[in-house]
Amino acid sequence: MLLVVIALCALLLVSCIPGTAQPMGGWSGPTVHDSMIYVGTRDGRVVAINSSTQNQQWDYTFTSTTIYATPIVDGDLVYVGTYSGKVLALNTSARSQDLPFPQKKYGEWEWDCPIENAKNNAIVADLLVSEVAIYVASSNGRVYALDKGSGDENWKREDIPVLAEKLWTSPVIQGNTLYVSTFDGHIYALSVETGELLDWSFESQTGFACSPVICEGVIYVGSFDNNLYAIRIDDGELLWKFRGGKWFWAAPLVSEGVVYAACLDGKLYAISAETGEELWQFESKDQKDKPAPIVSSLVLIGNLIVVANEAGNVYVINPETGDGERIKNRENGDKSTINAQIRAPLCAHEGLVYIRDENNKNNQLYVVDIEKGEVSWKFSLTK
Repeated sequence: MLLVVIALCALLLVSCIPGTAQPMGGWSGPTVHDSMIYVGTRDGRVVAINSSTQNQQWDYTFTSTTIYATPIVDGDLVYVGTYSGKVLALNTSARSQDLPFPQKKYGEWEWDCPIENAKNNAIVADLLVSEVAIYVASSNGRVYALDKGSGDENWKREDIPVLAEKLWTSPVIQGNTLYVSTFDGHIYALSVETGELLDWSFESQTGFACSPVICEGVIYVGSFDNNLYAIRIDDGELLWKFRGGKWFWAAPLVSEGVVYAACLDGKLYAISAETGEELWQFESKDQKDKPAPIVSSLVLIGNLIVVANEAGNVYVINPETGDGERIKNRENGDKSTINAQIRAPLCAHEGLVYIRDENNKNNQLYVVDIEKGEVSWKFSLTK
């Protein structure tokens, strides 16, 4: 019953359920690399935008799918995972004017996640890219390791264990070990070399809502029991847990001995990484001055924290004091920073924060200048 409730609650947070009459959607956040912005769209495209000219450079269209995972750039390739279970490696040098040549021309390789035991093979979580491989968490409950250059599977398929009914969280690497959190309350350790289960594990009575973060030998992860857990890796012991008003859906940010955790109760909590004690809290609001859930991951830019809530408000917060201000937008009559829901991860780069909204009618990418405290420009992602 718990798994059913978790799955339903998770689906309520997304705006696309394939196979229904609902419009396509996705969580895909932006990535910035060499003055280019890469982002997945609601209609299943990867769009490359030149940040200098603010114009689209190229796009690549997938067939009958959507993109939840944020594109990842490594070298000359953009890696993309899709809800149809595909991982593609696209050339960053593709140009829209090169069309109408076949789009295959712009892909280095394509990999299909296997459908095993009639389970869904959708890729919802972000891909994890290391120096040697790409790690893919699949909705069939398995994690796969792919060669970055060819897309070949690095692990023997028969050695890959089923970790959960679904995997919608991204794995994290520490040394030669891959750690994966699951909706049924487990954190598993896998061998980076073989994908086999290791002896280390952690179990909670409730499921984990977000992808784990590792800092100085400690795993930090949010749970469906409204707690943020701190787990020591060397012995698997629980150091502390911190209770919020609701789930900690977004992965926490750890910096200089402080854990910054955004919560669905609309608050950002600053927590001592050593003791688990609250240092301060900041409450974000909607247009009616009521608390609004924070679904997106936050970012640290310079000496400031930037957080966006689901109501479309973006805040800049002092990490030492917890004092913060909302970035206003005259275009919206200063009622909100962005006149749409925000659920996708934020991306910070050279003083700018890139934000993808969740507007069904006109999905857009916003660029916020933190020093000026304003929306610098925006780009429509509607084809």
